[in-house]
Amino acid sequence: MEPMSDTISLPFAPVYPPPDLVETIEKQARARAEEAVARARQILTEERIKAIKANFLPVGDARQVILDEAKDWSADLIVVGSYGYSALDRFMLGSVSESVAMHAHCSVEVIRE
Repeated sequence: MEPMSDTISLPFAPVYPPPDLVETIEKQARARAEEAVARARQILTEERIKAIKANFLPVGDARQVILDEAKDWSADLIVVGSYGYSALDRFMLGSVSESVAMHAHCSVEVIRE
């Protein structure tokens, strides 16, 4: 009988995207985020709601970023959107709105699409 090895052999090699592709995707995502923030600010302004001006776009897991920012701002209310995914989709993808609602220090309003 052969002794067991401490290493695991995989039937395939892990695939890593080229760094320039990752950089391109990050730039595109940041541009989309900046456009979304600008549009949200425009909508709030049209409704005569004063929006704070932040000079940064937080990066990270959306659930944690929302919770951290709300705590830093001492928010009284967090408003998040929901796509209305099925239970299986939420299980597979995770639900940002559900996680925020469960862990927030303040009230959370979930708006369905």
